Amino acid sequence: MTQSQDPAQGSSRIGIAAARGRRRALFRDFSSLLFVAVVLPVVAIAAVYLWQSSRVARDQYETRLHDVASAHAREIDAFVEMHTAVLQVMADRRSNAGTVRDEARWVDDLGRLHRYFRDFKTLALVDADGALVMTEPAATHVRGVSVADRSYYAEPRRTGRPHISNAYRGRVTSEIPSVALSVPYFADRKFAGVIVGAITIEAFPALRSESGLPGEFQMLLVDGHHTVVHATPGLPFRSLDTLQTEGRDAPLRRLEASDQNARMTLVPGVLRDGGDAYAVVSPLRNGWHLLVFVPQSTVVFEVRRHTAAMLVLLALVLVGVLAVTGALLGRLRVYFTDLLDRMQRFALESQALPASPEMLPVELAPVAEALNQLAARAHGAYEEVSNSLEEQRRLRQELQDMARHLITLQETERRTLSRELHDDIGQAITAIKLGAMALQDDSDPERSREVLAEIIGITDQTVAKLRNLSMLLRPPQLDTLGLETALRWQADTLFRSGHPQLHLQLASLPERPDPAVELACFRIAQEALTNILRHSGATHVTLSLELDAATGSLHLVVTDDGRGFSPEAVRGLGLVIMRERAQQLGGTLHIETVPGQGTRVSLVLPLRGGEPS
Repeated sequence: MTQSQDPAQGSSRIGIAAARGRRRALFRDFSSLLFVAVVLPVVAIAAVYLWQSSRVARDQYETRLHDVASAHAREIDAFVEMHTAVLQVMADRRSNAGTVRDEARWVDDLGRLHRYFRDFKTLALVDADGALVMTEPAATHVRGVSVADRSYYAEPRRTGRPHISNAYRGRVTSEIPSVALSVPYFADRKFAGVIVGAITIEAFPALRSESGLPGEFQMLLVDGHHTVVHATPGLPFRSLDTLQTEGRDAPLRRLEASDQNARMTLVPGVLRDGGDAYAVVSPLRNGWHLLVFVPQSTVVFEVRRHTAAMLVLLALVLVGVLAVTGALLGRLRVYFTDLLDRMQRFALESQALPASPEMLPVELAPVAEALNQLAARAHGAYEEVSNSLEEQRRLRQELQDMARHLITLQETERRTLSRELHDDIGQAITAIKLGAMALQDDSDPERSREVLAEIIGITDQTVAKLRNLSMLLRPPQLDTLGLETALRWQADTLFRSGHPQLHLQLASLPERPDPAVELACFRIAQEALTNILRHSGATHVTLSLELDAATGSLHLVVTDDGRGFSPEAVRGLGLVIMRERAQQLGGTLHIETVPGQGTRVSLVLPLRGGEPS
């Protein structure tokens, strides 16, 4: 008979499982945070370090290659120079003593030199015709043999200086690859022959296996004719091999031609086992080149060794961080629980909680209870602050609107003052100037008095205009005389000198336009006439005013036969103000001009004014 399961026991198990799940949820979240905050930065730092360490390893090997190449090159140069100096001393002593024909002394000198300097495999005396005179060790069958085709004879004979030959295989005394050091000797300051010392390649200290070359390094010595002088066992070359310009040898030929301080170069397939190697070159004083190689696998191994050490170190650091973090988290939980208990004691009035603790990890349930109680009080404070901020925004918006309105009024006033100063006072001053100019050229006292009186009158009017301008009043002539008379008065004032000639065609208006229309029409005509006087150089000017009864609009036209202008190139304030005046009253302003063909200004304004379209 099957025993039924206790429902209470099942519910208890479900609750325990849910609690464990919440604890695991917190652990998962903390693990994710730890991964993002610790593991990822460590991995990024490791990647940067490994990249840098690979560069450092290559740079270190490059420095070692340059040092080894330079040291061996200096050693080879010093070896050659020392043995050349020994031969030079012997040649100078015989030349200075005048005993170059004394073969017995030559035999003694060559024998002594061979005993003390055993690196000379063979010593030989060659006469001026290139024939062998004697050798040391002595060989009877060589006397008279010609070596005139050898460079160790031809070059000293040609230059009169010591010479080191390229690598060769001896034809007389030895089949071993050798080089020859030769110095000339002289009799009565004439070339008498050369002393030759043959040195086998193995005799060079820098080329011996025990010369201090690091075990993984390889060395290749090449003479001036691209012939291999010496190669270490790890390279697929033998002495007297010639480097070709194509195939496997091509990179080596290019490396020979590179600069001494050139960066380390990767040469493919240069090793005996077919492996790649990094190489540097060091030139010798005699025109040879010393190439030093390190296998690429050696450099890669060094980089991998650094990589492995770095990874082990990072793993240890990461494990240590995790261990310390776990310990600190356990202690932090104790302090955190105590802190939450204290927060609950000081909790404010009880109320429904907006967040359910059961939906959070068990460790954070007390935090939810305490913070929800504080949130209830904070909500009221937030509402008060929000209302205060909303009131502040409303007041700020009102202040901004008021500021914009004040700025608009200020700019309108400034624009009005600017127009009045430009259109009225400036024109009056121009008229005064023109009157003064006319006064200078007029010899008639009566006419001068009239002009002077007009100038005084204009000056008085200008003072009145300034006073009116300060009070933002309209021009007084418009109020007292009307538009036609004001235009005639203004034209007569500006053109009283008679040059250019002005033709007025002012029709009588049946009724006066609105004051704003009168002012705009007057100002635009005033600006157009003043511009003609200032800039056009015209001889004839026409000003016409008429009323179009069909449309009820006022037409003003000002034309001249001056030099004209390009409207796109004009940046002055006058044209802008003229257009603005017309547009403000719902009118239009057209300027027709071509450089050299005069200008026509056409204004159309409604008689009663209107809003701009």
